[in-house]
Amino acid sequence: MKKLLKNYRTLLTTLYFLLSAFLSFAQDVNVKASINKNQIEIGDAVELKLSATFNPTQLKVQFPIVGDTFNHFEVIEKAKSDTVINKEKNTITQTIIISNYDSGQWKIPSFSFGILPLQGNVPYTLNSDSLFVNVNTIAVDTSKPFMPIMAIREAKMPMKTIVMYVAGIIIIVAILGFLVWYFIKKYREKNNKPKEKIIEIKLLPHEKAMQNLAQLESQNLWQNGQEKIYHTLLTDTIRTYLEEQFNMDVFEKTSSELMQQIKKQKALSNSRQAVRSIFETADLVKFAKNKPSEEEHLQSMELAREIILESYKKYSNNLKSQNPN
Repeated sequence: MKKLLKNYRTLLTTLYFLLSAFLSFAQDVNVKASINKNQIEIGDAVELKLSATFNPTQLKVQFPIVGDTFNHFEVIEKAKSDTVINKEKNTITQTIIISNYDSGQWKIPSFSFGILPLQGNVPYTLNSDSLFVNVNTIAVDTSKPFMPIMAIREAKMPMKTIVMYVAGIIIIVAILGFLVWYFIKKYREKNNKPKEKIIEIKLLPHEKAMQNLAQLESQNLWQNGQEKIYHTLLTDTIRTYLEEQFNMDVFEKTSSELMQQIKKQKALSNSRQAVRSIFETADLVKFAKNKPSEEEHLQSMELAREIILESYKKYSNNLKSQNPN
């Protein structure tokens, strides 16, 4: 009996100390839930505030997690927590905007706050008080007849908006008009620029012939086995020179017929043998398929230059003597 009484006293002592510790911590923390109104119409907003006041040196408080919906209430917005710091106690407040779309009296349940002692004691929870909200329907006066559904009306545009649209259109048209004018102007200026006249240098017959001989020589035809082409172009150059300088019909003539015409030209009196030599060599290449030596190729070119220069010199002197002024 004495042993049982002793155990009973020990249990009471333990419970006393635990209760004292709990009451001590409970005095250091206070949790609360409040609303700004308990009467609303369907869809109105209610401001729900969750707050905790505690000593931060002894406790740490974990706020309840509120879901998007609970007991017919819908959460519209969750604000950030607001903390007020005093000397010994801090107050943390969280504001949650909720609404309800069902008429009747609805209960906002209590919320559990987690309390964590910082000195190693066992964590516990504190619950806020539950709250009630009356959700009322919108009063309808049934004594009055129902109004017909309004037809769709076209919204009138404000005058300020109309002015802005008109001004914008005018500015856009002006910009487009300027761009069109600018590009047309540039196009006309470009096309109306006087084209640079290409000055055609007209060569005298002997200059033209000497130029053709130089070009023929640079082609290295006979050096590459094209003797026939080389001598054909060489004799064509001589024929062109004679035709342009002395008005001779030479392209339809044979070599012998050409020599007969040359005899009639005083300016070509010293060039007859050179002309004969050039045309005979060319005939051998074209008709007898003869291959002249290197010296004969070079000699034909040199004779052609002598014929042109000497005949032009005599022709020019004859003209001066005939027209001394």
